[in-house]
Amino acid sequence: MSKDSVVTLIKTLATSFTCCSISTLDTGTFVVSSPYNKPPVRTIDVHGNEGEIQHKLLPDKTYSTTWETACAYIPSTKTFLFSERDKGTVYMCDTTSGEGRVILNDKIRVPTGVCAGQAGTVFVCSQGTDYVLQLSPQGDVLASHRVSLRHPFAVSVSKNGSRLVLSNSTVGQNMIKLFSIV
Repeated sequence: MSKDSVVTLIKTLATSFTCCSISTLDTGTFVVSSPYNKPPVRTIDVHGNEGEIQHKLLPDKTYSTTWETACAYIPSTKTFLFSERDKGTVYMCDTTSGEGRVILNDKIRVPTGVCAGQAGTVFVCSQGTDYVLQLSPQGDVLASHRVSLRHPFAVSVSKNGSRLVLSNSTVGQNMIKLFSIV
């Protein structure tokens, strides 16, 4: 958005669940993490129709707080991501084949934010290590960077893949940092 942009409310959707993170599934549907429900990943469309995403890798439990989970969807690979903060785990779940992968790495502790990057890559911020990791569409670590931000919490990448945005969750030191990706 530019400073001259106008944001106009189009519609308000009432939900039967608490939404922690949200990602676009397609032009009319969103994937959301819903910590107080089983399964912990759901869908909602622009008409308010709610759905569930079932996958054999998803934990079969509910979470007691909204900061325990995050999700994202990668349209190019039809894969959704789900991070489980307390287990230090990121799940990559292919919605077409039903296959998936559990991502564990010593630099991923307390994963909070996840987002889709360019060409099906994935970014994960690890609050417990102050790292941001870039994963391949198959879940392999392509790069890991220790960032100058204590307890990174949420991550986003620009559409052209040239910028990375991080926010943190440190009381009294709240900030958003913008990084260049070269």
